[in-house]
Order: sequence, then structure tokens, then C-alpha cells
Amino acid sequence: MEIFWTSDIAIAAIELIALSVLLIYFIGYYRKSRARIFSQIFGFSFIFMVQSAITIYIYYYFSHFLGPAVAIPLMIVSLLGLAGTIMLFRFMKQ
Repeated sequence: MEIFWTSDIAIAAIELIALSVLLIYFIGYYRKSRARIFSQIFGFSFIFMVQSAITIYIYYYFSHFLGPAVAIPLMIVSLLGLAGTIMLFRFMKQ
């Protein structure tokens, strides 16, 4: 497995961990307020966590027969997804 694919998988795993932290973080707020918005955040977080888990599997599968020509653009997409997750967490934390 190349360094690019390893990086792609690591970025997707970091995104999965960040989404897990987001989910756990807002469980406390939900228990206190029972606001409907938090249940929607849980739904979105769960969907994106499933997407990240599937992405890890697909990247591992692709790493066996595709090279850097595919890995590098997917790395950019993964970095954008991670940046979006971090921005969502910072926005919702306010």
C-alpha cells in the first residue's frame, strides 16, 4: 500500500473519530435540554460516520490496484470533508 492510500485512510479515520467526538459531545447537551436540534445533529453525525467507515473500506480496496493518480484527488476530497467536520463542530459548539 502506498503512502498516499495510507494517508487517505488515516484522514478518513481521523474524520470518523472527530464525528464520534462530536456525537459524544452533544449527547450531554441533549440530555440537559432535550432540544430537537440535537436529535437532528445525531442523525447527521451517524450518517457521516457510516460514510467515513465505508470510505475507509473503499480506500483500502482501491489501494490494491489504483495508484497515486486516484489517491491524490481523493486525499483532497478527504481533507475537505475533515475540514467541514471540524468547522461543523466549532459552529455547533458556539
